Amino acid sequence: MKISEYLSKDMILTGIKTENKYSLCKLIVDHLISKKIIAEERREILIDKIIERESMSSTGIGGGVAIPHASGEDIDNIIIVVAQIPDGVDFDAIDDAPVDLVFMIIGSERVPRIHLQLLATIVRVCKNVELVKALREASDVGEMYELIAGFDRE
Repeated sequence: MKISEYLSKDMILTGIKTENKYSLCKLIVDHLISKKIIAEERREILIDKIIERESMSSTGIGGGVAIPHASGEDIDNIIIVVAQIPDGVDFDAIDDAPVDLVFMIIGSERVPRIHLQLLATIVRVCKNVELVKALREASDVGEMYELIAGFDRE
């Protein structure tokens, strides 16, 4: 499974400044609405889904990475949003370290099981220390996208 099949350059956010994981999730949902991927009337529902998932256990997997996710949206396909947060944000991660790289997955009700496979793929990608370091240091969206697409080709 390739991350780049579910990620576009306009779904990569760099240089994000945010107060906490909840404001980050809201910022990402607002970005999805601005790109007409999620309907405005779904805003609070989707935010609630993401926050509810976070309340069960943090999706901060350690090493400065978090993979928040929600499923069941009425969209054509799964969407991934990648956010680079240079100053980091508290995500209640398993290692208590701030998170500076987020891969948010929004699952589609049309392909319900794929988002779990994609989650596993992203976890595998995040074990590649060199790639994660390069994503943190990337200066723009194009560079981040090419790093992920390049990993997919390996």
